[in-house]
Amino acid sequence: MKKLGAALAALLMGVQFAAADVIETKNGRTYNGTIVKTVDGKVVIRTDEGNMIGIPRTSLARVRRGKEVFDFETGERYYYEVRRPFLPFTVLSVACGAYSIIQFQEYNKEKDRIRKLEQENEATSLDDKSGQHMTAGIVLAVCGAGSFIMAVKPMEVKVPVGKIKVGMSPTGVRLALNF
Repeated sequence: MKKLGAALAALLMGVQFAAADVIETKNGRTYNGTIVKTVDGKVVIRTDEGNMIGIPRTSLARVRRGKEVFDFETGERYYYEVRRPFLPFTVLSVACGAYSIIQFQEYNKEKDRIRKLEQENEATSLDDKSGQHMTAGIVLAVCGAGSFIMAVKPMEVKVPVGKIKVGMSPTGVRLALNF
């Protein structure tokens, strides 16, 4: 376990990127900055404020570098993206809204038909379907509103790359990804 943590930290520090890293520890703290080096079993981070912080390698949970995430707790590497499923849910929202309006119009037509029959005293056997139209209109309006909320809400997508296997030898560090 100690070798795995050391090798993963060495992997992360092999090339320093200009983009800031987001380092999460096992106790839930988050640091924004850039991983600089490892010293005495600690990962040294230069924070966005310019401070240097040393975090023990054993307390690292995750390091996010751009879209790429190294998860030390599970040993996985994956890409993390936030997407908005705008088009499909917007189309569903518009379709539900349009059909809801049609159902409310049908409700009004049915109510007018019933009133007309009652005025003509032909109310012996009325088949009032206005309640069905009202119910369908309400259900479709709620579905339309819900799908619109889904259209504008960000969706988190985690694309796995594979398990990280790291081996150390006197000649260097080996990295293998298993799919």
